[in-house]
Amino acid sequence: MRLRLGIIGCGRATTMFHLQALRGLGEIEVVAVADRDVSRARRVAEDIGARWYGDHRALLSDEEVEAVSINTPPHLHEEMSLEALRRGRHVLCEKPMARSAEGCREIASEAEGRGLTAQPFHNYAHTPILDEALKLLKEGELGTVQRVSVRLLNNLRGYRPMTRFRFEGDHGILEDLLPHILSVIGLFTGWSFEVLTVEGWRRRYPVVDNFTFSLGVGGIPIEGEASWTALIPRFELHVEGSEGALKMELMKRPWSLELERGGKPRRIGGGGLGCYLDLLRMRHPSFKRQYLHFYRVVRVLEEPRLTMREEEALASALHEAMEAMRVHG
Repeated sequence: MRLRLGIIGCGRATTMFHLQALRGLGEIEVVAVADRDVSRARRVAEDIGARWYGDHRALLSDEEVEAVSINTPPHLHEEMSLEALRRGRHVLCEKPMARSAEGCREIASEAEGRGLTAQPFHNYAHTPILDEALKLLKEGELGTVQRVSVRLLNNLRGYRPMTRFRFEGDHGILEDLLPHILSVIGLFTGWSFEVLTVEGWRRRYPVVDNFTFSLGVGGIPIEGEASWTALIPRFELHVEGSEGALKMELMKRPWSLELERGGKPRRIGGGGLGCYLDLLRMRHPSFKRQYLHFYRVVRVLEEPRLTMREEEALASALHEAMEAMRVHG
């Protein structure tokens, strides 16, 4: 049975990524959309053949809507998630789902008490090659994880966001990019993040648009950098273990990885021409896989990859990173 979905927020994230992923996904039907910009809501609804509303509460009153995808600015996520749960709707919400650990716990409690699903939207955690990487880790191909390094480099100018919530302060880039990073790293290290250092600086924008960081998880050092001003976007992940190492580029090569053991690298996975054409069309496979996973969790066909417990850990680490960040320039 198809899941009848309502989408709250019709900005660039929805039109560039979410709707692209949902087209052709037989398990989910978008039946309604809402946006406070009425013309935007109407335009999106007419494009996909759905009903439209100028207020999210009106969408939540639509009896046909079983679940909602919340794609609004972060400061609205917690309140909207709770409203949706209290109206009996399953919730999939863009990151971060709440700005505090307490907010995450409240959402989790509300969902559990009502027998509903509440999931954070961390698409990169559903990148196809991660399934193989986690399988290799479980089989002992890496041995014990000893170090992780990561680079998430974006070009915000190319994204052309419709709203400027990212520029409300120097912490915007942390809220935008660090959840992507942590949601992937935690799959390999666990979720007990300790924030050690965060260094940010301004290169192109009037707020921090680049940062480096160091974390620890149970003695595993994690080093990384992130940017809004990169010429070529990429998401590089390097996991070093006592027996081997994995190298991945989750943004541009989501179907392949390099496994190195005994000094010998081996390429695993691939992806044909059609896969790479999808990337050029802004159809990263992680979005479709995230939605399919949400459907299967709601229908009790599989366990969630990331729960509100992990989201609580991410919210705590994000808060610590904001507190720890030193700004230069």
